[in-house]
Amino acid sequence: MVETSIHEAFLRRLNEAPEAPVAICAEREWSVGDLHRLTDALVPRLRAAGLGPGQLVSLEAPSGPGFLGAFLALRRVGCAALLLGTGLAASEAREIRRRLGTRGRLAAPPWPETVEDLELAAENPEHPADLEPDIAVVKLTSGSTGTPRGILVSGAALLADDRALASSMELRDDERILVAVPMAHSYGLASVALPALVRPSTLILPAGGNPFAALQAGHRHGATFLPTVPAYLQALLKKQEPPPWPETLRLTITAGAPLLPETARRFRQAYGRSIHVFYGSSESGGITYDRRGDAGERGSLGTPVTGVEIELEAAGGAPGGDRGLVTVRSPAVARAYLDRDTEVNGDPELPSSNLHAPNLHDGCFRTNDLAELRGGELFLLGRVDDVINIKGKKVHPREIEAVLRRQPGVDDAAVLAVERPGGGELLRAVVASTDREIDQESVQAWCRRHLAAHKVPRSLILLPALPRTDRGKLDRRALYRLEDGLSAEDQRG
Repeated sequence: MVETSIHEAFLRRLNEAPEAPVAICAEREWSVGDLHRLTDALVPRLRAAGLGPGQLVSLEAPSGPGFLGAFLALRRVGCAALLLGTGLAASEAREIRRRLGTRGRLAAPPWPETVEDLELAAENPEHPADLEPDIAVVKLTSGSTGTPRGILVSGAALLADDRALASSMELRDDERILVAVPMAHSYGLASVALPALVRPSTLILPAGGNPFAALQAGHRHGATFLPTVPAYLQALLKKQEPPPWPETLRLTITAGAPLLPETARRFRQAYGRSIHVFYGSSESGGITYDRRGDAGERGSLGTPVTGVEIELEAAGGAPGGDRGLVTVRSPAVARAYLDRDTEVNGDPELPSSNLHAPNLHDGCFRTNDLAELRGGELFLLGRVDDVINIKGKKVHPREIEAVLRRQPGVDDAAVLAVERPGGGELLRAVVASTDREIDQESVQAWCRRHLAAHKVPRSLILLPALPRTDRGKLDRRALYRLEDGLSAEDQRG
């Protein structure tokens, strides 16, 4: 049986086992019935605030039953949830709500005692979003200028993605999912929140701020499935004695950023287990998955997720054969962008819920990722918008980063273009290392041995670790804010 809505799928779970646990932590446990009662109590408050079908409401909640109940209630009344989470500054969140035209703001703690613990405020934007009632969520992404854009995703697309991932990853209905990525992000929504709502899975939430609390909770509650990010695995492996791995944890996947082959190898050596690579996007849901568990060590992203068709396009949209831009077609692709940028819309007064961008339309999404297919597996080569022009020659930062990571003592690296004082661009490398033998001279000597002269970074910053967002992605804004010219000693600390 295929449900037609997320709420319908949840009701089936409720009818089958209302006392089954939906979320647990060291001191608390919520049943499916508890979640239903919170939703039931919140729905009248939403309606009394004048919120209903086609309206956009920001959902600002950390991972937990509060997020799940708030999301379900919004779907019950036909509202779309703008997934803001809790990581933004208050002024930044207000500006995003204003730009995208939210009619309300809903904030929830992870474990609300009563419905009164949830904060609900109606809003009266100058240009309110007017969405189709089947739009379930608006995910956030940034355009080339960094201005937030909304991605309109229907409930049907979310359910299609859930079915495809469950099939590809051979997930069981009774998985005990260790929550280590935020539910408000696309990756966490698909791999953590949706399975708890539409399938009889149980969420295990870590307690406290200990970075290794997730593994402790996994031991305590018998976790079976862990979606995580490469930065977390790297942090584990940096410890002199990596913490023990839960015996019950049979499947670990990583997404959100590239998994370095060295990290994958070191993890297998430390724990005797494999990391399965998962590649997707906010616009398309899951794209590829490493079913065998060895792709990460070879730099591969695995093979297409069930029901996903991949084509590689050359410049101009022509088929690119085995190399080109990754283009995805699947039932999980988003509907359109919600974008109030006048450079895109032309007129912010006009409704923008039906904005179709050239790269997102009719169940098809063209990424900015350059890749090639080898034996049916996908290998990323970089991003088309990352290409840097150095004195008339094109440079791919990913090529230089790969060379830097091969240098003994280097943990990670990022390469970007910065403005040259006299005009033009120069290459800057930000290198992560805790090895005292790594300095500017040794890094540039390594690059000169392995790269053409125009590819050797002229600027270098050394750090103990690269800055990352709470999604585990490289924080490029933070990279551009770094100051050059410091000594290696100063830059380390």
